[in-house]
Amino acid sequence: MSDGRSVSGQLKKFVFRGKSSSNGDTRGEYLEIVIPELLSAGYSFYTWPSAPLLAWYLWTQRRHLRGLRVLELGCGTGLPGILAAKCGAHVTLTDSVALPRSLRHLSACCEANGLVPNRDVQVLGLAWGLFLTDVHNLRPVDLLLASDCFYEPTQFEEVLSTVAYFLDGTDARFLCAYQERSADWSIEALLKKWGLRGALLDLDSLSESTGVDYRALIALLNSDSDFSDDDQLSPLDKSFNKASGHVRKITSKLDNNQLLELYGLYKQSTEGICNTPKPGWLDGKGRRKWEAWRTLGDMSFEEAKQKYVDLVQKLDQDFSIASQGGPKESWAAVSSLRYSPEPALVHNELTIFDAARENMGEVVAQMLSENPELKNMKDDNGLTAIHWASDRDATYALTELIKAGCNVNALDDVDQTALHYAVACDHIKSIQILVDAGADLLKDNEDCTPLDLADNDEVRAILNSAFK
Repeated sequence: MSDGRSVSGQLKKFVFRGKSSSNGDTRGEYLEIVIPELLSAGYSFYTWPSAPLLAWYLWTQRRHLRGLRVLELGCGTGLPGILAAKCGAHVTLTDSVALPRSLRHLSACCEANGLVPNRDVQVLGLAWGLFLTDVHNLRPVDLLLASDCFYEPTQFEEVLSTVAYFLDGTDARFLCAYQERSADWSIEALLKKWGLRGALLDLDSLSESTGVDYRALIALLNSDSDFSDDDQLSPLDKSFNKASGHVRKITSKLDNNQLLELYGLYKQSTEGICNTPKPGWLDGKGRRKWEAWRTLGDMSFEEAKQKYVDLVQKLDQDFSIASQGGPKESWAAVSSLRYSPEPALVHNELTIFDAARENMGEVVAQMLSENPELKNMKDDNGLTAIHWASDRDATYALTELIKAGCNVNALDDVDQTALHYAVACDHIKSIQILVDAGADLLKDNEDCTPLDLADNDEVRAILNSAFK
């Protein structure tokens, strides 16, 4: 097993959609999971082919997950377990106790999806086949998960003995997705030895009923993916899904204004009224996307979807929503405009600035622990990680930066501090954190203090109280 150091990384996005079961709710169910991957590190740092397959199956069973005690073995990046947690399960994510760096990365994957390790999910190191007190304390569980754990034949029995231990004397089940790598490999004898019985799930039937081609799902794993149940969708929902899938084929033909209009309508169609804070000064593209969504106000889901479909038809006269027959195509790789809040991260090396702006607090702490000189590092614009975290209201990362001793009064190229950035964006929590950490009301090169930039009464009250 490799516990390699990170080199290059990317964000992989998986989008799951389905019809809501609530009476009168036409919004539909929507879940987006972001996985930060380190492609040149050890094999636990990127998403293997079976993980999206298992996650998709769990999504089809999401109404049964709430309240279940779920334990995932050999998590890697934790996609299936993270999905289960977002669907209401009580989840414990585990990977090899011998790979602490992998466990830290697993925690970062949780953070990237709004799950705080050891509060919203448990992240633990295990040694397969060793049943110590920590392992016993994890019982009982309702559902065991694993994807691509049957990779190394010498470890097959260690995996199955661990599974048998958790299932013994319970009604729990073990759900596993795997890729067949050799016709000579078999677990039948080991299943019998450990008193286990297995059954294959009929994915072809499930694909037909949901409209998701699981073979295509695996084939397109290198791109961001959108999984949609299509069995109970309305005609408008089906048209909308088809239109959103078609957009990726014509993106290169569209100008920025057209893409922004599509983005705003898509967000309104899937999430409703704009519910995110305005991006910071430095994120010009993010601010334009946010404005495109916010200007739609309280437009209904149905109206936004219809306008989206109409716009796609207007932009591409060859696009038709009429059924073409054959297999249903209800999911597609998504464009970075529609789904990526930080396209600059994709295919670029992960830096202290990336971790700060993405609010990856644990990653920030790890990087500073390994490389203390990063505390004072500045990017090409003269910004430190403290500036980035404050600009994005990334409070978890900001707290870790301060704990590590980063200078809260560090100046950028125009002599502005992190407090200038937080105040300019009305980030109340970040402002309070900076004030509590001893930030000063310093003047920038235009003689403006953070208080001079404040146009929000609550912000001014905080600053006036702190600097009487």
